[in-house]
Amino acid sequence: MRISEIELPSNRKFGLFFAGVFALATAYFFYHSTPPLTSVSAWVCAALALGFLTLALTIPDILLPLNRLWMQLGAVLGMIFSPIVLAILFFGVFTPIALLMRLFGRDELRLIMHAPATHWKERTSQDMSAPAFKRQF
Repeated sequence: MRISEIELPSNRKFGLFFAGVFALATAYFFYHSTPPLTSVSAWVCAALALGFLTLALTIPDILLPLNRLWMQLGAVLGMIFSPIVLAILFFGVFTPIALLMRLFGRDELRLIMHAPATHWKERTSQDMSAPAFKRQF
């Protein structure tokens, strides 16, 4: 998939989302400012939240370039971090489990090298009635 083929959310949703994000950041900075209401970053975030909210509700088409840029950034980050996360998952989870299973002699797929001539399972019960054939496993 090309970055240019990414389906964008509506510009209004994008603007409302970022208004919410900046409103949460404003609340955080106001809450953690030592003298109340003196944090510059809180006022900047409040202005950005108000700006995004105003644009999203009045003229959301202005947010289209930012919406595209945001989605392209997400696509690039996905291309970078997906292989890293999958490698960590594979080599950090699946490989140690497989090594432990091999160490303790577990063979879940029954692929032992000294396998019998056939891979059919022996049937333990000799029940040959009709209901026994309906539930074979």
